[in-house]
Amino acid sequence: MDSLGIGHAHICGLSLGGVIAIAMHAQAPDRCASLILADTFAVHPDGNGIFQRSTEASQSIGMRALAESRIDVLLGSEATPALRSEAIATMAAIDPGAYRVGASAVWLADQGDRASAIRVPTLVLCGAEDRITPPALSEELAALIPGARLELIAGAGHLANAEQPAAFNAAIDRHLSTADQKTAR
Repeated sequence: MDSLGIGHAHICGLSLGGVIAIAMHAQAPDRCASLILADTFAVHPDGNGIFQRSTEASQSIGMRALAESRIDVLLGSEATPALRSEAIATMAAIDPGAYRVGASAVWLADQGDRASAIRVPTLVLCGAEDRITPPALSEELAALIPGARLELIAGAGHLANAEQPAAFNAAIDRHLSTADQKTAR
């Protein structure tokens, strides 16, 4: 943001990006006009177990096999075959070492205190069929953030933005409209 000359912005993060958005707000709350936290959480109750199982699988069976074994959990019932193929190919291309670093950052995150300190307009989005970070975790996250609004995206799993882009973008548009009104006051 500094190199682009952006003083503050609406910050949107999905999954690990949501973990990063919460951490960014903790480091520089004045730089965040609002937050959009999608398919993410503050603390995952089985984070350590998921981290161990997924990183072990990335080493033992490889990233392609891991992607193929997880695709039905990753995507919702309305995901297209093209999106399924793209998600598998994208995940298969991740270096296992890089995957371990990302998995550590997301699954071992404990950001309850950081989330509770958020004081900007916040939208928590979640695919209604998300089995990676289920709606209950989004409900918990929204409850931690004063004034946060939770919205579920029907027919979407963990990649709500790619599975239901029109609904996802419409929710963001509504959020930005109200967040900008609050900022203008």
